[in-house]
Amino acid sequence: MGKKKQGQPAGDNSQEDDGTQAEANQEMQQTATNVPPTLADMEKLLKSMEDRIIAKLSTQLSANRAIIDRHEQTIQEVETTLNVMETRLTTLESTCSALTKENEALRRKTDDLENRSRRNNIRITGLPEKVEGSQPASFIEVFLKEMFGATVEAFPTPPVVDRAHRIATPRKRQDDPPRPFIARMHHFQTKERILKLTRGRFALILRIRSTHLPRLQR
Repeated sequence: MGKKKQGQPAGDNSQEDDGTQAEANQEMQQTATNVPPTLADMEKLLKSMEDRIIAKLSTQLSANRAIIDRHEQTIQEVETTLNVMETRLTTLESTCSALTKENEALRRKTDDLENRSRRNNIRITGLPEKVEGSQPASFIEVFLKEMFGATVEAFPTPPVVDRAHRIATPRKRQDDPPRPFIARMHHFQTKERILKLTRGRFALILRIRSTHLPRLQR
């Protein structure tokens, strides 16, 4: 057996053993690194990649599903609104049709009432402006008596004028023809009597007007 060298420290052998062990471990790691992976290692690696991909896809699908749900809700709201608008439009169309018919009926009634309100009216032309003074209705009563006579043959009852006025069309020039008179007779029979007396006597009426008007001026 060999003898230990004199003067050598006691801790030198343990340091050498530690260095040798570290070198051995390093060599084993290098050797393990160079060893090709086994089937189990590959399956484990594929499983890990699959889990990561599935987790990422699940997150993306969840986000897409949330977007789709919001779009579905919006579409449902739009469909509900369209149904309500369609119902209201149908109601409005029915109401408009009914109002159109009612308006047509009212228009015919209005025309009828307007025509009836004019049944007792007569139109007199050729009377000079301002000849009626401040009492046009009284003037027309006197005018009719002067024109056709105040006898019973001409008027069984004295002509009564409810109101009389000239048409509202303004005269643009002083030499324009005088505006016609509109007179409402109180009795329809009197209005018909005046029209009957006037038929066929248009020229004579013009002469009578020209000769009688000065006496009727006030």
